[in-house]
Amino acid sequence: MTPEERLNQLEPLISETTAILDRHTAQLRQHAGLLKQLVQATESNSQALGQVLAAQSDMRGELTQLNSHLSGLATGTGAGELFQEQVGGVESRLEVMESRLETLSGKMDLILTKLIRVYINN
Repeated sequence: MTPEERLNQLEPLISETTAILDRHTAQLRQHAGLLKQLVQATESNSQALGQVLAAQSDMRGELTQLNSHLSGLATGTGAGELFQEQVGGVESRLEVMESRLETLSGKMDLILTKLIRVYINN
């Protein structure tokens, strides 16, 4: 086989390999862009979650103040008891919200960890 024949055999192979590499490069760029968007969305969600947790903490402080004011009310009045029941309902809803937010926070941390792993591996 002459060198020219060998070159003729290698040329299509090199061309096909280059085309495959170009496709893979384009896919990697696309994945990197999508990954960047996911990381930004995760960071945004984490910040929003932090704000919600801070607001929840403020609400707990306000409920504590409200409870202290309620304890000063006369317990014989029906309105005071009704109000205390309503505050108790709000407290129980806050506890449910807190547990759901903690679950959401854990899920967000897991997503961020997975995204970082994918970003590092690519």
